[in-house]
Amino acid sequence: MTWIELEHSKKAVRRAGDYLISDDFDIGKFIESYEILDNWRASHEYPIQSMIGYYRKKAFEIDPGSIIVRRLKRTPSILAKLNREGRMKLDRMEDIGGCRIVVSNKKQVYEVHDAIVDGRTRNTLRRQRDYIKYPKNSGYRGIHLVYRYNGQKTQYSGHSIELQIRSKIQHSWATAVEVVGTFTGQGLKASQGHDAWLKFFKLASIAFENIENKALAKNANSSERLELIKYIEFLGVLHKLRAFAVSTRHLGGDKKNKNDYFLLILEVDKSNIEVMRFPRESIDSATRKYAELEKEYKGNKDKDVVLVSAESVHGLKKAYPNYFADTTEFSKNIERVIEANKALQRTGR
Repeated sequence: MTWIELEHSKKAVRRAGDYLISDDFDIGKFIESYEILDNWRASHEYPIQSMIGYYRKKAFEIDPGSIIVRRLKRTPSILAKLNREGRMKLDRMEDIGGCRIVVSNKKQVYEVHDAIVDGRTRNTLRRQRDYIKYPKNSGYRGIHLVYRYNGQKTQYSGHSIELQIRSKIQHSWATAVEVVGTFTGQGLKASQGHDAWLKFFKLASIAFENIENKALAKNANSSERLELIKYIEFLGVLHKLRAFAVSTRHLGGDKKNKNDYFLLILEVDKSNIEVMRFPRESIDSATRKYAELEKEYKGNKDKDVVLVSAESVHGLKKAYPNYFADTTEFSKNIERVIEANKALQRTGR
């Protein structure tokens, strides 16, 4: 198949990113800059493809039930990051191409990390961050690795791909943040939004860490536990998560489609999701349609579009439940916190 290559210099990519977040507006420059960004983003697809087989092999050796997927960062997310991080430049953004591994527990997160980092690969490890030992201020936990492509196709040299490794519990938390952010129109993922929701998710992250450590009752600080319960009730968390549930269109059987691409269109206002499937050889058509829809829905908070690839519809829904508003696992964990609190109250602790 023909992979998309970068058609512009890195300087042109940087200028395009700077222009798209500037106050200046000229229709010709805007279209040109948008097309450069689209091409830069699409050119990350081959480096992702070249790396994901290695990640998959290492993850399956640790946890045969691992979920491994990839994605290209959405244009609104790219522009938001450029706006949010003043010194960030489009040509240096390391997470435009991304892979994600979800394993059963925190112990396996570290085992997969070690297997990948200590393994043999041509690609260069540029950066790693442990957000489990040192969580983000939002409460986010997981391990991030950034690899730079260093394979035979030298036209992709210098392209960076970010790998996220999470446990199921950590992933359920991150999923819920995106779901609530999408349906309430808040940038919770970037620690932007209503204080009550931000505080709730930070406290929930602490409680979920206690669940992972099998110490929900033992290590739960009384004031933090009671404050979390207060926010659960005040925000009506469980009720809202049920209300956010999306009725998906018929996606067909759970067949293997490991070479397919999926364009997801989340209609927030209709609580619905549309899935467009593209065969592997139609990646060019998929990325063009992706760019077309992003332009069409630009500024529309009721629409969210993403292009992803997964081994099956089943795996896709498990790995990207935020686009199907599937917060089942998160809700179950919140219910465990509530039950633990009731048990502690009965014992007078």
